[in-house]
Amino acid sequence: MSGRILVVGSYNVGLWIVGPRLPGPGETVLGHTFDMGPGGKGSNQAIGARRLGAAVTLVAKLGADEFGQQARALFSREGLDGPGILEADTHTGVGLIFVDEAGGNMISVAPGANAELGGEDLDTIPGLFDGVELLVCQLESTVELFVEAATRAREAGARTLLNPAPAVPLPDEALALIDFLTPNQHELTILSDSGEAADAEQTARDLLERGVGEVIVTMGSEGALRITADGIEAYPAHEVAVVDTTGAGDAFTAGLATGLAAGEPVPEAIRLGLRAGAFCVTRAGVVDGLPTRVQLDAEVPA
Repeated sequence: MSGRILVVGSYNVGLWIVGPRLPGPGETVLGHTFDMGPGGKGSNQAIGARRLGAAVTLVAKLGADEFGQQARALFSREGLDGPGILEADTHTGVGLIFVDEAGGNMISVAPGANAELGGEDLDTIPGLFDGVELLVCQLESTVELFVEAATRAREAGARTLLNPAPAVPLPDEALALIDFLTPNQHELTILSDSGEAADAEQTARDLLERGVGEVIVTMGSEGALRITADGIEAYPAHEVAVVDTTGAGDAFTAGLATGLAAGEPVPEAIRLGLRAGAFCVTRAGVVDGLPTRVQLDAEVPA
């Protein structure tokens, strides 16, 4: 039986505008489609793993506003409601997402309640780390929250996965608590010592030397790289018709986490993540792009 996944992270309502191209600085581009729906990396990854069959507990903080009410209803439908859904005296997080007709995107986030989620909140939830196989965090909440959650997870015998998005330079204290680090290519650059573009393998090896267990770099249509002390392995992406790349990284993380919590070898967990990411980009929006296991097996078979 697989262990439980604990996701400590963010919820944001997403506001999407689709237009012919992405705007540049100071530029207004007229879009042709608007949509609004649930998002936030913590929420997306928890929902994605839950739909793939994992046992998931989500810890997130919402505002006492209409967006927060919508989030609670979503979590109830997805089987993620519970004592980990907390309330803050500020607005629910909001993400503004611009998508072009080729599927590219730009995203800006106002964290709101997410920024108020702290390590002290973890101590208010009885038995939170009992039976946890894998802790999953992102950086839409604070680095300090990750450090506190990962410290507790390690003490409970769980492994840790950090999806460093949006990326910021990480102190050695945080890096030493990461078993699986899952940046994309842009995020890997920010995590490098120099903060400049560099060879992905060398940057990852620098992070390994600073305490990270292994680095799994997502590379969009080029698949993923797994870099460990033993070497580098490449995993190809699935060829699909791209509609919207928003959320593909979250779908990948959900699949990877599901495989890891189920005790699958890391290569198999990566392949599950790549399948979930491929499914996601064939749909508009994030939550609609997070597959159930039945949908995934039907549309992106192993």
